[in-house]
Amino acid sequence: MSMLLTAFAGVIFLAIGGSLFRVVRGPTLWDRLSGVALIGTKSLILLVVAGELAGRPEMFTDIALAYATIGFLGALVLAKYFEGPVA
Repeated sequence: MSMLLTAFAGVIFLAIGGSLFRVVRGPTLWDRLSGVALIGTKSLILLVVAGELAGRPEMFTDIALAYATIGFLGALVLAKYFEGPVA
């Protein structure tokens, strides 16, 4: 089981690399923002897998939930910023 989780973590790292390519090369701002959101989502999955590998899934799941909350609030702030002033 540990080998399968390690392989899964490797695949997630490759997916993060693909999203990082989109963030760097992007052509538009929206491509870059969606790439950052994808990296955040994949990081959550990687945290849960790391918790299983470390034998402490409850601790890593709590950290992943806190990270997801911060990412969600960040997305709301960016959406409000790019929406512009409300008249």
